[in-house]
Amino acid sequence: MIKKLCLLLVVALIPTLAWSYAKPFRFILPQLNGVQCNGSVCVEDPNDMGQAIELYGSAITNVSASGIALETKPKFVYCSTTECYQSFGGGNERAISYPFLGTVIAPESWQIYITQHELVHWFQFLEIGSVSTMRKPEWFREGMAYVYSGAPESDIPEHYLPIMQRYRKWHSDKSWPEVIHQATQL
Repeated sequence: MIKKLCLLLVVALIPTLAWSYAKPFRFILPQLNGVQCNGSVCVEDPNDMGQAIELYGSAITNVSASGIALETKPKFVYCSTTECYQSFGGGNERAISYPFLGTVIAPESWQIYITQHELVHWFQFLEIGSVSTMRKPEWFREGMAYVYSGAPESDIPEHYLPIMQRYRKWHSDKSWPEVIHQATQL
C-alpha cells in the first residue's frame, strides 16, 4: 500500500515539477501561463491579439514567398513583459524556439523579421530534424535564419554578417531540395 501511495505521489508531482522547472513545457497549455491564444498565436494582453496575428500571418506569407514552405504553423507566444518571456524559458535573447513546443518572442522583439527568423528555424526543425538542426554548423543554422529573415543589417549582430555571407555562398547555386539534402550531409 505504501509503495502504491509513493508511486501515485511521484506520478502526481511529475507534471507540477515539469511546469515549475522545465518552462518550455508551458507551451503545451499556454493559457495556464497567463496568455490567451487564437489558433497558433498567443498574447499576454488580449488587446495585442490583432497586432500579433497580423505579424505572424505576414511573416508566414513572406517566408513562404521566399520558397520556404511550412507544413505546420508552430505556436508563437508574443510577450508584452519580460516576466512573460522568462516564464516560457526566455533569457537574454530576443526570441527562442523550442522544437515540438513553440516559440516565444520577447517584448522588444515584435518585428516581422524576428518572427521570420524563428519561422526559418521551424522550417529547419521540420525538414532536417530538430536534433540534427542543432548539430549543424552555426553558419548554416543562423546564416539561413538571418538571410531569410529580412532583418536590416543594422539590427544583425556583427559576428553574424560573415556567417550570412558563408550561407549565401553555399546556397547560391542550389535549389531547395538540394539545400535540404546537402544540409543533412553537413
